[in-house]
Amino acid sequence: MYPQIEILGITIYTFGLALSISFILFFFMLYKLSEKFGINANFFLGNVLWFFLSMFVFSRLFYIVAEWRDFQFLWSQGILKFLLMSDYNFSLMGGILGFMVVLLFQLKRFMISSRKYIDAIVLAFLFASIIGFIGAFFGGQIYGRPTDSFMGIAATSDGSNTPYTSPMFPLALLYSFVSFFLFFCLYLIRKFTKIEGLVGYIGILLFSIILFSAEFYSGGTDIFKAYVFFNLNQIGSVFLFFLGAHWLHRIYKEV
Repeated sequence: MYPQIEILGITIYTFGLALSISFILFFFMLYKLSEKFGINANFFLGNVLWFFLSMFVFSRLFYIVAEWRDFQFLWSQGILKFLLMSDYNFSLMGGILGFMVVLLFQLKRFMISSRKYIDAIVLAFLFASIIGFIGAFFGGQIYGRPTDSFMGIAATSDGSNTPYTSPMFPLALLYSFVSFFLFFCLYLIRKFTKIEGLVGYIGILLFSIILFSAEFYSGGTDIFKAYVFFNLNQIGSVFLFFLGAHWLHRIYKEV
C-alpha cells in the first residue's frame, strides 16, 4: 500500500486525498440526485458545514474508542491532540452516525419523513464510497487477512502501515466494487419505481449484510472484536440491518 506519495516535492496522503474527493462527490451526487428526484437540494447543501463537523467528530471518536488500547493515553495530552492526529484514520460507523445526527435533527426540525431523502442519501453514499474505499486500500486503512489465494495483494511500499508483508485479501477493493455494483443496480431500480424510500432502505439492508460478512476477512482487530468477537463495523451493520428491515416492512405494509 502507499500511504503517501510525492509529486514535485509535495507529499500527498492518499487516504486524505481520497476522503476529500469522496466528501465532495457525496454532496455533488446529493445535489444531482435531488434535482432528479424532485427534492430540495438546499436541505443538504445548506448544512454542509454541520454535516462535516459532525461526521469528523463522531468518526474520530469512534475510531479512538475502537482502538482504545493504542490511543487511551492521548487524552492526557489535551482534546486537540486527542481528536486532531496526522494518521487520517476514521471510523466508518462513526461517520455514518455523525451524518445521521444532523440529518435526523433537520428532519425533525422541518417535520419531514426520512423516506423523502433516503434514496438520494444512500445512492450518493455508495457512489462516493467507490473512491473512499480505493483510497483506504492504497492508504492501508482497510486491509484483509493474509491469504494464499490468487487475489492476495502484498504491500510493497516501505512506508506501508499494514502489519503484514505477505499477500493480503484486498478487502477495501471488494468494498469499492460492491459500492459500485449496488449503486449501479439500485440507481436503475430507482428509475423504474416511484416508491420513495424503497431503494434507499434496500441499499442499507444489502450494504449491512455485505459489511457484516466481509469484515470476517479483515486483518485488523479492534477492542470490540477482542471482547465480543465482532468488530465495530459489524456491530454497526447489525443496527443498519434492522433499520433497513424495519422501514422496508413498513413500506411493504403500505403498498
